[in-house]
Amino acid sequence: MRKTLSTIMALAVLLALLSGCGGGGGSKKVEQLEEIGKDDEVKIKIMFWDSNYFFQEYGNMFATQFPNIEIEVVNMQSIYNGDSSEPMDKRFDKFIEDNKPDVLLLQGSDYEKYAQNGQLFPLEAVIEQDKFDLEGIHPAILKLLREQGGGKLYGLSPDFSSQALYYNVDMFKKYGVELPRDSMSWEEVFELAKRFPTDGDKDKRIYGLTMDSYMSIDNLIQTIGSGQDLRILNSDATELNINTDSWKKIFQSTIDAAKSGSIYIPTEEDRNGAFSSMEDYFKKDLFIMGRSAMSFKHSYAVQQITQAKDQLKDVTPVNWDIVTAPVDPNNRTQSSYFSLGNIFAVNANSASPRAAWEFVKYINSDGFAKLKSKSSYGNLMSRTKHNPDKDGRSMEPFYKLEPKANTNSEYMKAPSKFFGAFSGVVKQEVDAVLADKESVEEALKAIQQKGQEELVKSRQEAEKDEASPSASNE
Repeated sequence: MRKTLSTIMALAVLLALLSGCGGGGGSKKVEQLEEIGKDDEVKIKIMFWDSNYFFQEYGNMFATQFPNIEIEVVNMQSIYNGDSSEPMDKRFDKFIEDNKPDVLLLQGSDYEKYAQNGQLFPLEAVIEQDKFDLEGIHPAILKLLREQGGGKLYGLSPDFSSQALYYNVDMFKKYGVELPRDSMSWEEVFELAKRFPTDGDKDKRIYGLTMDSYMSIDNLIQTIGSGQDLRILNSDATELNINTDSWKKIFQSTIDAAKSGSIYIPTEEDRNGAFSSMEDYFKKDLFIMGRSAMSFKHSYAVQQITQAKDQLKDVTPVNWDIVTAPVDPNNRTQSSYFSLGNIFAVNANSASPRAAWEFVKYINSDGFAKLKSKSSYGNLMSRTKHNPDKDGRSMEPFYKLEPKANTNSEYMKAPSKFFGAFSGVVKQEVDAVLADKESVEEALKAIQQKGQEELVKSRQEAEKDEASPSASNE
């Protein structure tokens, strides 16, 4: 009898362990979902940025297919309008705990955390049950979602955004410079930019390289560093990690390129300027105006270029093309400038998982992608066959490279107030180097020291706010 009981207990323990593997959760998560009857009235909550925007993007089209599923949008603005001293991850968790949405809207780091904690409904079984066709979705997107889900699929993203290196074909031919190619490093792009003239009147001269108007040199430095997997903060966001040889190399090469005159540096006025019309906006874009040999831009710039061709009748349209975004020279097959759009996942604790899944399934379907591709502004469809050529140019460079997993989860752990203060520190020190008042080495030491002080200060303020009577009474 004792042997029999021991055997039964051992088997029970083994079964419990096996059922708990791979992200937690009970039997509910692997059961097939019952279909919703045509007469069944179901209501689900979906978290999104704004109710009107949601129905414009997804809700109205979904309602035509599922009129018996009522949707309540829970507005996420409260997450971002709340106490800025509290880390974003805590505010995000509290929002979900309080609102209990059936469908979660997640970004990379949140998706990974919620999947690993067993808070998301695993989708593989119900995908198989419904024979939902994943063919056509960019394989790298599914791979990325599975990697972040610990090997399992917990969410789907109907679209993605990406960046590429745009170039002016005619300008390269005029100055006898070889055309850009896929998978160039930033240093190689800078060297190419330096082969174009740097003289002439500020308001008429050309530039080898321009950025979107909002991106200053200090922004560009941080963008390049992030693309090479360099981190500003350590894993728990308690210490700065910027005074390193790797960061120094990026600071130096970018600042040298800026000092050469080959890169256009937008002024504060350029970055914050108001535009009275789209025509005025287009005329501020040096690439559109034919004054830039190359420009690092998002996918939505394609639409801007084609619109400008129609609106600027007195301007010769730019003869443009694209290659992949610059890459880490140690990893030329992957891109860090590829980001999933909205990742939609079913809450593991949803009372209506079938209705929630029907929504996620529909907005990731081939039919939805076909419809949405006709009105999408900038973002590209995850089902890549619905990304047709634009203005006679292939969109493949935007997704030719495999996307690199880049969750930057440490940023979610830092107090929000820190980032504004830190950006100010970096800008101040970069400006000092550009004005030859400091060396790169001196600037990095100052950024490390001042940035650490700002990090400690913002953490202390956050702890003080959390411990205050008003916070404890909320």
